[in-house]
Amino acid sequence: MEEKKQDKSEETPEEESPIKKEIGKRFRKFREEIKKAQHELASELNIYQSTITNIERGKTFPNIKYLQYFYHQYNLNINWLLTDEGDMVMHHYHTNPNALSVMDCHIPYNDPKYQQYAELFNYMQVPEVEQVVLARLVETKALFKEHIEKFFAEQDKKEKK
Repeated sequence: MEEKKQDKSEETPEEESPIKKEIGKRFRKFREEIKKAQHELASELNIYQSTITNIERGKTFPNIKYLQYFYHQYNLNINWLLTDEGDMVMHHYHTNPNALSVMDCHIPYNDPKYQQYAELFNYMQVPEVEQVVLARLVETKALFKEHIEKFFAEQDKKEKK
C-alpha cells in the first residue's frame, strides 16, 4: 500500500487567522456539497484526514495541488472558496492542462510579465510560498475591492462596445 504523502506545511499548522477560518468554513461547505466525508476526501487525495480537518478549522490553507484537483474533478470555483464571491461551482468548466490557462491569465507570451507569472506559478509549488501568496491575495482583494470592481466594470463596458 502506498504511503500517504503530507506536505511539511500540513504537519504543523500555522497560526489561525480570520481569513483561514472563513476559507475553512467554505471548504467544509464544499466537501459536504460533494457528499464526501473527511476520510473519503483525504483518501482521494492520498493525504491524512487531519489535513482536511486543519483546512476546515482554519489552521492551514488548502494546498494549490488540491485546489487544482477540486477545480478539475468537481468544478470548484477557487474564487468562491477564497473570497465567497460567485458560485461554489464553475458553470463554464474549461479542460486545459496548462496551469496558466486554468488561472485565466490573458498575458501574451512575448510580454515580459508572462515570465513573471510563470515564475510565480512555479514558486507556488513551495507550500510556504503558496500559503503566503494566497493569504496576500485575499488581503489585497479586500484592500483594493473598489479599484478592482471599477477596473472590471470598465473592462465589461469595453467588451460590450
